Amino acid sequence: MKKIILWSYERASWQWDVLCLLIVAFIFLTPKTWFERKERLATQTSRLVVKAQDFPISERGEMEKRVKEISGNDNAEIVTWREKQTPKGEVFYEIEIR
Repeated sequence: MKKIILWSYERASWQWDVLCLLIVAFIFLTPKTWFERKERLATQTSRLVVKAQDFPISERGEMEKRVKEISGNDNAEIVTWREKQTPKGEVFYEIEIR
């Protein structure tokens, strides 16, 4: 047991080969479902960046409708949005959605 835990086997031995085969078998035979996350985190958000001239905002309902069109997600919900400006003076919006 001590030899296995401390792994005192030579690299060209049959024990080494068995260990390598076990590692490769684990990699290729392990089901994906063991590593997938089934729950979604409540903080998962995406960010859209749009030019102000292409995205006129008059009311929140209209803005959410436009965001759903752009993102392609019918369940998109606006978390926050910020108006920003480039050094050249162009105005754009950063919109976080979930």
